[in-house]
Amino acid sequence: MSPRHTSSPLGPLARARFQKAGVLTSLALVVAGGLVTPAAAAARAVSESPAATPRTGDHCKPHKPHQSRAGAEAYTGKDKCKGATGATGPKGATGPKGATGAKGATGATGPTGATGATGATGPSGENGTPGATGATGATGATGATGATGATGAPGPCADIDATRDENNFELRAVLSPATASDPVTRAYAGIRDLQPDPGPYLWTDLSQLDNYPSNACGISVAQQALGGMDTEGDVNIDVITTDGAIWETTCEVSTSDITLACGNDWALVNRQPAPGAVNGGTVVP
Repeated sequence: MSPRHTSSPLGPLARARFQKAGVLTSLALVVAGGLVTPAAAAARAVSESPAATPRTGDHCKPHKPHQSRAGAEAYTGKDKCKGATGATGPKGATGPKGATGAKGATGATGPTGATGATGATGPSGENGTPGATGATGATGATGATGATGATGAPGPCADIDATRDENNFELRAVLSPATASDPVTRAYAGIRDLQPDPGPYLWTDLSQLDNYPSNACGISVAQQALGGMDTEGDVNIDVITTDGAIWETTCEVSTSDITLACGNDWALVNRQPAPGAVNGGTVVP
C-alpha cells in the first residue's frame, strides 16, 4: 500500500523559511567541527539545498522564461506564491596581497631660484672687553747722529768791569749791546770821584776811536802805575771779540778834576792767545 500523501498546513512562504533555517544550521555545525572553511561550507550548503520549484497552481502565475531576470523579479515581486529570498552567504577569505609596483624614476631637479634681496644691516653689537696690554717691544738700535746744524747768530754781547784807587776815585769799563736804534756794540770807560762822597759817573765812548772792533763781546779795565803830580796814571781798557781777538786802548786819569782823557787808537794785543800755548801765543804782525 502506498503511503498517504498529506498536504502541509503551511503555505509556500513558511516552508521556504524552514528550509533556509535548516541550511544555516547545517552550515554552523560543519564550521564548528573544523572540517571545512566557512566559504566551502557555504558553497556545500547551497549546492545541497533543493532547488526551488515554482508553483503553477491556479493562484500562482507561471514564469515567463523569455523575460529578463530584472523583468521576472519585477513581475514575481507581485507573485504571492514565490518563496522568500535565501540568506546571503558568508564573505569569502581575503585573497593574498598583490606585489608592490616598481618605484617610479626620480624627476629631474628644477632650476635654482633667483637669489633673494640682501636684508637690512643689523644694529652694531656692543664693544668687546679691551684686550690685555701687549708686552713692550725691544728697544730699537740707536740711529745715526744727525749732521751738525748751522751756527746760530751770536747773542747780544754785554759786559762790565771795575777798579778803585785808595778810595779817591773809581773806574768802570762797560760793553753795551746793540739795539734797534743803535746797531753797534759800544765800549765805554767811566770814572767818578769818591771824596768827600761818591759823585756821578763820567762816561767816554771808546767806540769812536780808530780801529775799534765792532764785534767786541767782552771788556775789562786795569789801572797802571802812578803818573805825575796832576796825573794818576794810565788806565788800560781791553775788549775781546767774537772771534777771540784781544784789542786794547789807554786813557789818562786827571786827578785835578777826576776825568779821563782817551785818545789812543785801538790796537791788537801782542801776543794773541793760541791753543796749547805755554808762556807764548800768536805774534801780531
